[in-house]
Amino acid sequence: MTPNDYTLPPDVYAKAVAFAHAQYAVYFGVTASTLLVLYLILRLRLGPRLRDFAERHTRHLPLQTVLFVPPLLLLLALAELPWIVFAHNISLRFGISVERWGPWLWDWTKDQLITIAIGTVLAWLFCAIVRRSPRRYWLWFWLASLPLMLAGVYLAPLVLDPMFNRFEPLAHTHPDLVPPIEQVLKNGRVEIPANHLFEMIASEKTNALNAYTTGFGSSKRVVLYDTIIRKEPLPELMTTFGHELGHYALNHIPIGLALSAAMMLVGMYVGYRIVGAVLRRAVFGIRDAGDLAALPLFILLALAASFLTDPLSNAISRMMEHQADVYSLEVTDGVIPSPGEAAARAFQIEGETDLAVPDPNPLLVWWTYTHPPVRDRLRFALAWERRRP
Repeated sequence: MTPNDYTLPPDVYAKAVAFAHAQYAVYFGVTASTLLVLYLILRLRLGPRLRDFAERHTRHLPLQTVLFVPPLLLLLALAELPWIVFAHNISLRFGISVERWGPWLWDWTKDQLITIAIGTVLAWLFCAIVRRSPRRYWLWFWLASLPLMLAGVYLAPLVLDPMFNRFEPLAHTHPDLVPPIEQVLKNGRVEIPANHLFEMIASEKTNALNAYTTGFGSSKRVVLYDTIIRKEPLPELMTTFGHELGHYALNHIPIGLALSAAMMLVGMYVGYRIVGAVLRRAVFGIRDAGDLAALPLFILLALAASFLTDPLSNAISRMMEHQADVYSLEVTDGVIPSPGEAAARAFQIEGETDLAVPDPNPLLVWWTYTHPPVRDRLRFALAWERRRP
């Protein structure tokens, strides 16, 4: 039955509100805790002490970085850990996650090892560039980061994602979905090789419903959770696939990369000016911008900038998600009956399962939501259906 609006039964509504409050607490709590720890590192001059330790053991910058960066990143990870544990506990309690603590801890450990490995290399590259060009390092590091950013997006589905989840070719696990998907692709005049469509075995860790587009160039792919394949009937599932196809066809990944690169350039220059002003005051025991002890200051500024620009980034994300919703309705028209009604049913199923609040606080939507609220998406789908000839 097609809903007239997105609503939840009273008991589910209460759970959704409690779950949302916990998510907000984690989002703001992680940011505040990390900023506080970074400030204390600077204030207590832990950076210079760790730098001096590294310099006593080696004169080579790459090895100094190996001695300096992992302890710093581990300390920041431990600052976040209570909030991350709280988030997983809440997710278990509300039936979103089904991952036990042992596998969860192993995933967290792998994530930290990857972060430390990549962070150490980036820190070495950054310090080397700063020491080579103290006045233009913000520009040179930005230029160096562009191919690294592209490589990261390209490699993520090939290398990183399989370290945390299992993926199977959709044509092997659900061959019945291939004909309607091919029809949707034909409607959209988009070609996606069959080996670029995947099912993620998400049910090993979560009950959440999701699908996403990832990768870049030849690694670009559409992924459907096995949970959403099981939960949504074919018409609703095709609107979900159509939405992800929209991201694929509308080039949202390269557009997002370009916007991120532009924001990073501005952030690098602003950070360069702020760090210069701080260093002129000769505080925190930092020698210069190329000093390893300056890294906590750069990280603090980057985190603060990311937090303050989240409303802008999320507004752009919500716009792209709406574009993908519109694309889905148009590309599934003729493949399934009444695409707007099917999309509305899909949003109701997803919202109930993922405990999406029907009436979220507008300020929190503006600051934290990467997607339009479920109620807005459902209402738009029904309005579109009414306008359809």
